[in-house]
Amino acid sequence: MSAAPQVVFDAFAPVYRSNPYPRYALVRESTALYPINPQIAMATRYEECSAVLTDALWGHGYEDGINPFRPGVDPDDVPGSMLRMDPPDHTRMRGLVKRAFVPRNTEGLRPRVEGLVNELIDTAIEAGEVDLMEALARPLPLTIIGDMLGIPPEDYTAVKKWSLEIVRGTDPDILQSPESLARRPEAMREFEAYFAGLIAQRRKDPRDDLLSDLCAAQERDSVLSDREMLGLSVGLLIGGYETVSDLIGKGLVALLRNPDQVALWRSNPELAPYAVDELLRYEPPVQFTHRVALEERELAGRTFARGEGVVVLIAAANRDPAVYSDPERLDITRFAGRSPAPRHLSLSEGIHYCLGAHLGRLQTQIAVDTLLRRAPGLSLTDDEPVWRDTVAIHGLDTLPIRLRD
Repeated sequence: MSAAPQVVFDAFAPVYRSNPYPRYALVRESTALYPINPQIAMATRYEECSAVLTDALWGHGYEDGINPFRPGVDPDDVPGSMLRMDPPDHTRMRGLVKRAFVPRNTEGLRPRVEGLVNELIDTAIEAGEVDLMEALARPLPLTIIGDMLGIPPEDYTAVKKWSLEIVRGTDPDILQSPESLARRPEAMREFEAYFAGLIAQRRKDPRDDLLSDLCAAQERDSVLSDREMLGLSVGLLIGGYETVSDLIGKGLVALLRNPDQVALWRSNPELAPYAVDELLRYEPPVQFTHRVALEERELAGRTFARGEGVVVLIAAANRDPAVYSDPERLDITRFAGRSPAPRHLSLSEGIHYCLGAHLGRLQTQIAVDTLLRRAPGLSLTDDEPVWRDTVAIHGLDTLPIRLRD
């Protein structure tokens, strides 16, 4: 695309970290495809973003060496595991773990989630004022995915450190400091070394956890290499922890800034499942992803050659007024009723639809619903929330909350 953009895309600048959505709106209104460089464009509207996500011929291209987003970077140094794979490897890897995340199995975790949420809220209410990220939003999903993988609680501090470093590493390389780029492969190696130790333990002493299941599958069918098992373990931990904690934190900020929606939720608790989807639409933890044309593809009037790429700006598509009425308004009834709004893109679509979608929704629903019910004086303090310095996986660093009047 040789035409100059009509607007300058600056939504990732630090000044917009707390609210990039008006900047997304400017570029979405300007063009369906924003040119980034001769090989890469950014899809800004729902129709184009959905078309890319649902088309398996828009992939990642790392195995073929055609990914234009990180040329020359070793694929093993790129976070994501199966999230950066294309079929047939993606299909094989997903098949090994998908059973653990189907709704009927994750529903079995409901009592554990409810008990943990109430324990964490007990402590928070007693304190009166807390950083809710540390009090609830982080320990809840880390404990749940930690239980599933078999991570000892005493290791959570180290796990959180590695996870954050890898989250930073998911940002576009051009936005990262030289130190962050250097640290990304180091953090991956350290995290994988940690999981290598756990996996070695599970081979000697299997338990009722996902790592033991993966070891058994590897021994039984030889369907998983040691390298793949390490990458999959890291990917499951980050996917099950970071995005859920970000959704809980950002979702609560959005609700507390819209007290009419808090009152509506409290008076109509049956809306909780639909409210979680509206929080996902309104404040998606994953703001954008990217895809590579595995074959020649057409999109919004442009022909993409094999190896050319598209940034899928999910956060802009989710507020596309061509799809959602009054999209800048938080409305927890939007996905309820007989004629719900079209599905948001926050959990992706197609073959990469979020494996842990039901588990993430379950934890968020229970956490927010319980908090609203048990803390009637819940409010933001005078201290502003602090946003993390990442743009792809967007979330809070701190969230000061008052739980009692």
